[in-house]
Amino acid sequence: MNFYWVYDMPNWAFALLCVSFFISISVLGLLLFRKVITTRVIPQAHNDIVSFFSSGMNAIYGITLGLIAVGAWENFKEIDDNVSHEAASLGSLYQNIESLPSPLKDSLQSQLIGYTRYTIKNAWPEQQRGIIPMGGTARLSKFHKTLATFTPKTKGEEIILEESFKQLNHVFEYRRIRLQSITAGLPSAIWYVIFFGAILNIIITWFYVTDKFRVHVLMVMMFAALLGSLIFLVAAMDNPFKGEFSVSAEAFEIILKNMLEK
Repeated sequence: MNFYWVYDMPNWAFALLCVSFFISISVLGLLLFRKVITTRVIPQAHNDIVSFFSSGMNAIYGITLGLIAVGAWENFKEIDDNVSHEAASLGSLYQNIESLPSPLKDSLQSQLIGYTRYTIKNAWPEQQRGIIPMGGTARLSKFHKTLATFTPKTKGEEIILEESFKQLNHVFEYRRIRLQSITAGLPSAIWYVIFFGAILNIIITWFYVTDKFRVHVLMVMMFAALLGSLIFLVAAMDNPFKGEFSVSAEAFEIILKNMLEK
């Protein structure tokens, strides 16, 4: 069972779901647990002990969650940069082809335009559903075979052909990395630790004894809301091609526009 359906929600709804989930658990647990605690402990001494353990747990969990969030953001940024490099290599390849003689040039540029359109209109929607699009492989292979038929007659054409193959290899490389990133995400074990740690930190807030129950409820709710928002942040960045906060095809759209204007 997966939870990819949450990425079909708007960010505000996804965030609200995460925050509401942890607030509900914290308040419900407090209501059920409060009577047991208040009838069996001495408030002042008890709260001192709870504060000692709570501060340690919060520090360990906070550092761990912070490192996971930073790692998720760096992974997101790396994939976004890779997409930009792929689009840039595609644009450079199109520019190199401009110097080749017709009708080969027209055929190659037409194939590149078709591949770019396919990536934007077909591949990207599939990526957002967690599907690895394979249609681009045949298109790039056809382009490679067509380009290999060209026999350079001058030193300049030889240099252009060499550079074109170099850029094409970059396109293949960056595309391969993009496809591998579609299903990449935090391992299940890490998510278990994130949720288990969040629940433990919420549970320890139930052990405090206060004279004003409403204040206790409010503080527990704020703590749970903070946990929920941080976990939402990690989840939103965990799958770079899914959800409202995701890597877009804007880089390819810009390249396609440049191609069509030439």
